[in-house]
Amino acid sequence: MIVLYTTVEKLEQAERIAEILLAEHLVACANMWPIRSMYTFKEKMTKSDEIGMYLKTSSERQEAVYKKLIELHPYECPAIITMKVEHTHPAFSQWVCEQTNY
Repeated sequence: MIVLYTTVEKLEQAERIAEILLAEHLVACANMWPIRSMYTFKEKMTKSDEIGMYLKTSSERQEAVYKKLIELHPYECPAIITMKVEHTHPAFSQWVCEQTNY
């Protein structure tokens, strides 16, 4: 199991991405929450409210999720970060695999 992390500008964008990834069985679960971000992009420092997303999937689906996120993502240069999961409850991991068809 892996978790992909990304951010988007609005909750509606996060929900749209999550709905598509869930419908295509690319992820088992999506968590979304409001965050405050600060970053420099194109030589401009920015402070903005964003929506953080955790997307839980099987490691076999990593590339497919990544490609779909690039296609759906509203940002020019999205942060899409993969986090490997060392330990998880076995039943949860099994559920993630079942939901993503692996």
